[in-house]
Amino acid sequence: MPKGVPKFSKKEAEELEARVLLDFDLYAPEKLKIQTVEGKLESFQLNAPQKILGRIIRHIKSQGRLTRLVILKARREGVSTFTEGRFFWHTTLKSNRYAVCITHEPEATDFLFKMTKRYYDNLPSKERPKTKYNNKSLLEFDGLDSAFRVATAEKADFGSGQLVHYAHLSEVAKWPATKQKSILDSLLQCIPDEEDTEIIFESTAKGVGGEFYARYWACRYRYEVVLKEGKPNLQLAIDKDADVDNEYSSVFFPWFIFPKYYEKPPKGFTLTKEEKELVVLHGVNEGQLYWRRRTIQNKCSGNVNTFHQEYPGTPMEAFLSSGRPVFDVKKLVLWMKIAKPSKTRYECQLSTGNWIVAEEGPLRVWQEPKPARAYIIGADVAEGILVGGSDGKDKYDFSCADVVDHLTGDQVAQWHGKIDPRTFGRILFYLAIRYNYAWIGPERNNHGISTVGELSELGYKKLYLEMIPEPPNKPRQRFGWLTSKKTKPLIIDNLLDSLSDENGHGLICKETMAEMLTFKHKDDGKMMAEEGMHDDRVMSLAIARYLVLKLPTPRMMFKGGEPTFSHQGSSSSQKPPTAAWT
Repeated sequence: MPKGVPKFSKKEAEELEARVLLDFDLYAPEKLKIQTVEGKLESFQLNAPQKILGRIIRHIKSQGRLTRLVILKARREGVSTFTEGRFFWHTTLKSNRYAVCITHEPEATDFLFKMTKRYYDNLPSKERPKTKYNNKSLLEFDGLDSAFRVATAEKADFGSGQLVHYAHLSEVAKWPATKQKSILDSLLQCIPDEEDTEIIFESTAKGVGGEFYARYWACRYRYEVVLKEGKPNLQLAIDKDADVDNEYSSVFFPWFIFPKYYEKPPKGFTLTKEEKELVVLHGVNEGQLYWRRRTIQNKCSGNVNTFHQEYPGTPMEAFLSSGRPVFDVKKLVLWMKIAKPSKTRYECQLSTGNWIVAEEGPLRVWQEPKPARAYIIGADVAEGILVGGSDGKDKYDFSCADVVDHLTGDQVAQWHGKIDPRTFGRILFYLAIRYNYAWIGPERNNHGISTVGELSELGYKKLYLEMIPEPPNKPRQRFGWLTSKKTKPLIIDNLLDSLSDENGHGLICKETMAEMLTFKHKDDGKMMAEEGMHDDRVMSLAIARYLVLKLPTPRMMFKGGEPTFSHQGSSSSQKPPTAAWT
């Protein structure tokens, strides 16, 4: 026996073998063989992303959740190799287990199935189960009644009538657009909601839109890998705006956590301004940036957007490689990195108007109301009702209200949630009172009429008022803000101008920044969110920032020892109520 190899008793060896068979991280390097990029056959030693993926699955199972993953990744990080190996492990060691792998094209299907057969062919002979079927699309193991099947995303009703326990859905973003939903709707019904089942979506990005894009952002649980002191660090966040019934976890693997994406830079190598920003943003080193520079030039035709799609540094960067964003993507990604969470969250008691601290409250507050300070609220009202929630109740689109400082336009608070338009009016009423009787500019489009009506019935006086000219020269008063083809460019252009100062942009909400990233110019000239995304936060802030310009500058006065606000040059007949102070 070679020196340095530990000696085991028969019992110890049996215990070790049992551990290997029960733990994929131990099983893979001990039992599986892979073909390296150099064309060599070697033991499957898990790389950094693969080890992290194993950690994520163990964490999910420890929380009592089902393994349901949507993985966004850079190229060649080994996610498919890991998934194929894991599902092979399941089906060759358990009875009555069925795995399926679906890819975007026949060549990819053939490539991945050859990988699976390589696992099989190189198992120790005593551990290799006999096959009942072994052909181009099926490995069925005799005696176990387990099987591994592969297919290409072509048949719209794939899986009908089958039982599936493990589903590997590869490069979903590249599946035929017209068949993505029908294939998934058919296949996912075949997978029982049991502990020993796993669904793994994995793909590089292909622009905005489609099933992979929508499902990635719909996940309630979000795992992201970042660099911390040069080493990969796993972070988990819960998207409080996602449906509470969504069982899926999104996983993002950026390019810079893969050790192979490094090349020693030559002497005299200096960083560009953009590369220096990436050091601050991600903590990457010069060797990684030199590899990035060469990859952009030699593998991406010099196009940095192609690099972002194939080797993303952030989830948004991956999807935003196409289209024409309205806002500066680079600035937004940097601002999101340093954005701070709200200090407190509140829930409103509608019966009393009191705001109660709540961990998941819809009101996020970065700055509490200050005495002798004036505020403006811009509100985007949900367009309608989404009928048929999983709990059998009607569910609404998101409504949003942004509170900004009247003098600076800085964000100080934001209410965001799903609620009917009239109740939203009451929320705005109590929010405005809380912020020193702020001016309110609720959008009056569509269901916004109900919100404006509720505020009027409550007797709130500081509602934004427009004079609508009607012939013959008889202007008519209309409360609230009307977003139209004419006014939308005005408020969006004003928002763009207000963000031009990098140090004084006054933007603080990370979720607002995320919506700005997917707010784009359309071919028909419109500006709006990409399909499947939201822009309610963008619109509420845009309205609020525009009213900072439209409404007269506030001036403080004192009457009877209490501060009140007056507005110099105001043509409105409304008189602001006395501000209440506690």
